[in-house]
Amino acid sequence: PQINLLRHLRNIKGIKKVFIGSGIRYDLLMSDKKHCAEYMLELVKHHVSGQLKIAPEHISPNVLKIMGKPQSQSLLKFKQDFEKTSRQSGQKQFLTYYFIAAHPGCTDENMHELKSFAGRELKTHPRQVQIFTPLPSTYSSLMYCTETDPFTGRKIFVEKKSDRKQRQKDVVVGKTFKSRA
Repeated sequence: PQINLLRHLRNIKGIKKVFIGSGIRYDLLMSDKKHCAEYMLELVKHHVSGQLKIAPEHISPNVLKIMGKPQSQSLLKFKQDFEKTSRQSGQKQFLTYYFIAAHPGCTDENMHELKSFAGRELKTHPRQVQIFTPLPSTYSSLMYCTETDPFTGRKIFVEKKSDRKQRQKDVVVGKTFKSRA
């Protein structure tokens, strides 16, 4: 349905371009074996203005599990398919990534993993890193307040000190170069 909507929108008289700047749930797209390739082609050829922002949020397996997000293989597959489709379509486009620091379950070590992964696998140095903010009625906020995984009942680490939350963010954006020891 969205492919048809995008096609319809770009054919409306007076509409020059319809861009999707962010908001793609790449994990859902990658799990849709029936429509993924067609959607990717439509997106790349007509609806990206040069960069597409996606929100993997993290790459550490334990943090992703707590977030309820797929493991990083889904991100890498999306990146590979996006870049391949862009090349084949003659488009010069790239991805930018949003990440989260200090999510329940996230440690300084996880942020070092994220920084290393971003440079090695994504070929980027993240700048779009947000410090986790508890929002009402979310599992993440419940975990933040209780320091417990509601699905397993196990205690989880939750960073609550502002300076240490900032330090997690700074690790990824390169503002600190402290040893992990």
